[in-house]
Amino acid sequence: MIRYLTGRFLQIVPVLFGVSVIVFALVHLIPGDPAVSMLGSRATPELVARIHRQFSLDLPIWAQYGNWVANALQGNFGISFFYQADVWSITLPRVPLTLLLIAFSTVLALAIAIPFATIAAFRRGGLVDQGVRLLFTATLGMPSFWLAIIFSLVLGVRLKLFPIAGAGSGGLDTIGHLTLPALTIALSIAPILVRALRSSLIEVMQSDFVTTGRAAGLRSRTVIVSYVLRNSMLPLVTVLSVNVGWLIGGTVIVEQIFGLPGVGSLLIGSISSRDYAIIQLVTLVLALIVIVVNLLTDLAYVALDPRVSLTGR
Repeated sequence: MIRYLTGRFLQIVPVLFGVSVIVFALVHLIPGDPAVSMLGSRATPELVARIHRQFSLDLPIWAQYGNWVANALQGNFGISFFYQADVWSITLPRVPLTLLLIAFSTVLALAIAIPFATIAAFRRGGLVDQGVRLLFTATLGMPSFWLAIIFSLVLGVRLKLFPIAGAGSGGLDTIGHLTLPALTIALSIAPILVRALRSSLIEVMQSDFVTTGRAAGLRSRTVIVSYVLRNSMLPLVTVLSVNVGWLIGGTVIVEQIFGLPGVGSLLIGSISSRDYAIIQLVTLVLALIVIVVNLLTDLAYVALDPRVSLTGR
């Protein structure tokens, strides 16, 4: 286990390096000058030139990237153009809220997908099955920003069930503030999970060991939980891990809509202000989250299926 984890952590380095190269090149293609965005109406050719020299924006892009890598290896990811502060001090306090939103969204997505997929699989071809498939197919076509607006208007403004902005004051208050954003993200990914789990359940129910368990007189509940559901979880875990990028992408948009002070809304604002240093760091943080989720997925395989070996992967 230690050898496997060490190897996986070593693989993080080239992945983050590749991400940093791509993001650094892309952010410099964003139209506009960060010096002009920072100075606003006070922008003059002299002041713009001074800002370029101060932040090394007058150097070729390859030289700028070399300086950034040299500083990043020492833990210095630069100074924000907009906030005029170290990017770590701006980004780090926002990470826990984004992680909580991602975790909450995942739990809600599974809470929605597992019962609906199970009901549809056990009523395969029936009216209930067709209704579940139609419902989640329609949900799949709904953009997350549209769902966020509808939930805000109906559940927040009209029914006043949940707050529609801010992160709350902690504890249950924060959970209440995150409910609508998490539900929005969960419903955007739940149709994919329902489809994957339904197909897996149908396949497992036709397996010989399920037939043997029923023939042995086991209770239906035991067969469903211990035989069918457990052996159907691997495809669900795979689909969830593959779509974690989509999940994070939805988080970025939803945070902006609901006014959540997470790294997603920080990223959107930094793109608007051409704040290169924050864009670079936030992107690396989100990439690291994806890598860690994939690692946890591999560990989940071992927990769910004893036949899977980490040394053989």
